[in-house]
Amino acid sequence: MCLRTPKAENRREKPVLIFKDGEELKECATIQEAAKFLKGHTFCRAMPYRPIMNGIICDETWIYEGSTYRFTTDPEVKKQKLDAMRNQYRDRF
Repeated sequence: MCLRTPKAENRREKPVLIFKDGEELKECATIQEAAKFLKGHTFCRAMPYRPIMNGIICDETWIYEGSTYRFTTDPEVKKQKLDAMRNQYRDRF
């Protein structure tokens, strides 16, 4: 399934699209905004940053209480994050 990806307008904002069971749920301007929205929407106890980041970077789905959530962002934002992670782990070894 091909999901829509948002475009980053500036360097500060890293937009996130949230999909629930294949339907677009909300577009958020930042990852923090997406986590706050998702916490309120799902009534999680904690901010779901890790599922959002794993969804954005690794294309993983998050299954919560029987619903499947997917997350997309600007491909350039994803590329920058992957490059930063590669550099971080390259320095450790």
